[in-house]
Amino acid sequence: MSSDASDCPHEDPEVTGVSPEVAAVLRLGGEVSTHALRAKLTPLLATPLTVQQLRCLTILVIEGSATPHQLSDLLAVSPATTTGITDRLVRAGMADRVQDTRDGRGRVVSPTAAGQRVVRELLASSVETDAALLAGLTAGELAGLHRGLSGILRVLREGPPG
Repeated sequence: MSSDASDCPHEDPEVTGVSPEVAAVLRLGGEVSTHALRAKLTPLLATPLTVQQLRCLTILVIEGSATPHQLSDLLAVSPATTTGITDRLVRAGMADRVQDTRDGRGRVVSPTAAGQRVVRELLASSVETDAALLAGLTAGELAGLHRGLSGILRVLREGPPG
């Protein structure tokens, strides 16, 4: 551990009242989280979808398909708003509207393969990215990380501290 002034736990109000070792781990964890969050949010910032369109598309991917009425209920928006959202998803190639096989008068909205891919890329954890990151560690770093994560899991399994 360096003696850099930025490593001093007393200068960070969020890590007061803990040992210097715990404070150093908390600071490192925070920095790792910041970098990981940036990596995970970059694709979200690049998507042309609005928040409502992404919510609608995510529902479609989870459910497989939904009627406009179901989407209105799940999104808590008016049927007219749902129509606008699904129109834009259909034009973008993210969703399809087909006749409801249970009721020939109604329509069902389903995600396309492109829509499913967008949701997976934005919301799924990236095992490949995590594996590539871990592959960049030395054997000693990887062993230490494994030991530390095993300890965290042990404490979690024992129940909340205190």
